[in-house]
Amino acid sequence: MIFNGIFKRPGREDIFVLGEQRLERLRAEGRYSCFRSTRAVLHKLSLFQKGKPLPLHEVTPELMEQFQQFLAHKLGNSRNTIVENIKVVQRLLEEGGIHRNLCGALNLGRIQTPRTYLLESELEQLMALRIKEGSEESMARDIFFIECRTGLRISDLLLLKWQSCQGGVFRLMMQKTHRAIEVPMTERVKNILSGYRTLFSKDNDYVFPLLAGSENEKDDFLLSKKVVYATARVNVLIKRLAARAGLGKSLSTHVGRHTFATMLLSKGATIYEIKELLGHSDVKVTQVYAHMLEERKRELVLRLE
Repeated sequence: MIFNGIFKRPGREDIFVLGEQRLERLRAEGRYSCFRSTRAVLHKLSLFQKGKPLPLHEVTPELMEQFQQFLAHKLGNSRNTIVENIKVVQRLLEEGGIHRNLCGALNLGRIQTPRTYLLESELEQLMALRIKEGSEESMARDIFFIECRTGLRISDLLLLKWQSCQGGVFRLMMQKTHRAIEVPMTERVKNILSGYRTLFSKDNDYVFPLLAGSENEKDDFLLSKKVVYATARVNVLIKRLAARAGLGKSLSTHVGRHTFATMLLSKGATIYEIKELLGHSDVKVTQVYAHMLEERKRELVLRLE
């Protein structure tokens, strides 16, 4: 009994054991994205440890400094990826009863990278591209355009059902934050949606059929996994379309959300109004878009040189 008590104290547990326990919880909670990122970090940590166990009390800032160098130089990870990886390790420590600010100890912080967004003319250039109606590319472009006009995340659009599209308004519970949100539709968005509704469409059907057949899926983890894979497919198609349209920008579904925010700012919307439309819980998260607009102003003025 005494022996077991000693080795069950915080710090005596192995981080990989805690990691497996966390993976089981994430699976039960249906959080596939977090599951996948946590599993990836555990794999990297196992490579770093060469398959050896790692008791929590040995996870020191000095060891994490070595892990940081391993991620950067052996695996070629970016600074921001390294920060997120270290945060996963820190979360596992906290679950084991050890509260240690690893990122603070390593003086590690995310680098604010420039956010890509489209100008109105560039969005129209993309929409003018000739694409076969009813194709996957056409659907990907429609989804991207609706993001640009609503700020909705790709996960919310992939899981969007007709019952959430009533009276010219999107009313839904956001998947990421579980916050209720209402976003008005423009006439152009309404026209796009009308092309997807048929006589056989039911209120419980998905608007975009990329997840068709999963409407009654009870396994949240499996559904979350399908959303991740469908998002990856849409991103591939959007990048391909951007190249064909000659935009010279690498597009992703999240660029649509950035575009929505910057276009509203340019038309006089306040940060607080945009915060509500994007569903952010803190205006500090929304503040990044103000910086994007400042960059745009500088770009325009420099054209006068």
